[in-house]
Amino acid sequence: MTPVLHMISDRDRHQLPLIEALSEAAEGGADVIQIRDKKMPVLRTLELVKNLKENLNRLHLATKIFVNDRMDLALAEKLDGVHLAAQSLPVATAHALRNQLKWQGMLGCSVHSLEEAMFAENAGADYVTFGHVFPSASHPQLAPRGLAALSLVVEKLSIPVLAIGGIDEKNVESVLATGCSGVAVIGAVLDAENPKEAAYRLKQTMLACHIAPKTPFFKEENER
Repeated sequence: MTPVLHMISDRDRHQLPLIEALSEAAEGGADVIQIRDKKMPVLRTLELVKNLKENLNRLHLATKIFVNDRMDLALAEKLDGVHLAAQSLPVATAHALRNQLKWQGMLGCSVHSLEEAMFAENAGADYVTFGHVFPSASHPQLAPRGLAALSLVVEKLSIPVLAIGGIDEKNVESVLATGCSGVAVIGAVLDAENPKEAAYRLKQTMLACHIAPKTPFFKEENER
């Protein structure tokens, strides 16, 4: 069991063209690429997903593709997962829809407290992202939740917990020490001139910690 590196896209935080940066992140070792852009028209998001799929197939990479918010797109493209936000479909609604349509993708959602995390698990989420753990460029006005809060969420939940917010090579070992299932990042990879190298270094640092997560992110690992 190894912690996962979950890469999240951001239209404003990449030095290379976005599709190229995301593809490089996958080459570097990202286990999941989540397409997130709340302002992008769904047709543009669909094009981005299709282009990423083509690149991953060409590179013979098994990186999973998730999409933020758009469960319709996840269903239409048979993606590996959908990540729900505060203004998305409620987790329970998405869970019922998944069962009805027999879709095999994962359901995740963002949480910022233990109460939100427990509610999400009870509603049928397969995983949660908790944060922001450290000061983050994405939320400069909000105080970070910290490692103690992350550790408590990991302890109380039986589903995977991904840490998010200000995580990089320097602090990732302390994050993984909580038993979380992995980390979700934006700037640690996309802000780099070479996303492939940045993702590789971060992933190798994670592996070098030799810290197994409390709960594996992917079900197939749990079934081994």
